[in-house]
Amino acid sequence: MSNYTTGEFAKLGSISVRTAQYYDKKGLLIPSSKTESGRRQYNATDLKKLKLILLLKSMGLKLDSIKEILESDQSNEILRLMLNEQEKQIRAELDNSEQQLKTIENVKRNLPYLENYPLNSLNDIDSIMDNKKSLFKVHRNMVLFGIFLDLVEVSAGIYTIMTKNWIPFVLVSILMIISAAVMTFYYFNRTNYICPNCHQTFQTSFSQFFWAPHNPRARKLTCPHCHQKNYCIEIYGESRNKQKTLG
Repeated sequence: MSNYTTGEFAKLGSISVRTAQYYDKKGLLIPSSKTESGRRQYNATDLKKLKLILLLKSMGLKLDSIKEILESDQSNEILRLMLNEQEKQIRAELDNSEQQLKTIENVKRNLPYLENYPLNSLNDIDSIMDNKKSLFKVHRNMVLFGIFLDLVEVSAGIYTIMTKNWIPFVLVSILMIISAAVMTFYYFNRTNYICPNCHQTFQTSFSQFFWAPHNPRARKLTCPHCHQKNYCIEIYGESRNKQKTLG
């Protein structure tokens, strides 16, 4: 087994020579042997013990407590329990860090969306993310319903071609018009808008909503607060009927 001088031992353990001498003085890490001239000599077992001491120290234990644990008859069991608890704590911190990373990534992806909001706290960001999810559900419901209507229309068209009977196609066309109107009101009733000029949230009239130029995230509207006409950011809003009931 190789022996190390105090300097070599300190370098291998990433500590200072003074720290190694201090651990010896406290009886925490006594070198395995000494030379005839009284110089300390450490071996691989001492190095393993040093790494354990440094680990326990990093867990917040004081040197006196570490010494008591290492000298205890139940030292292995105590260490096992302590390391298990430390492992649980680290895993919990990792989970928390991963969740924070996901939040950061989500905020970064939505920075253009967030620019139009006055943010005062993390609660504001959480609220905005929840609002965006709710708006996404509205869009998803409309797309799914639209796909369903397309399937019905195609089926009616195929049936009409095969049977030369136009009645089902006419009925389906009427149903499509009614359904489109229902979905338009569904969408209208669940959207509010944020003015990029004054940052106020507002509802608009159905005529403005219906005729205004728009894109997937905004609609060109006149803000009732500052009276500026801009592309206002679309956000999720409670159903107007529900708001009236609550009012």
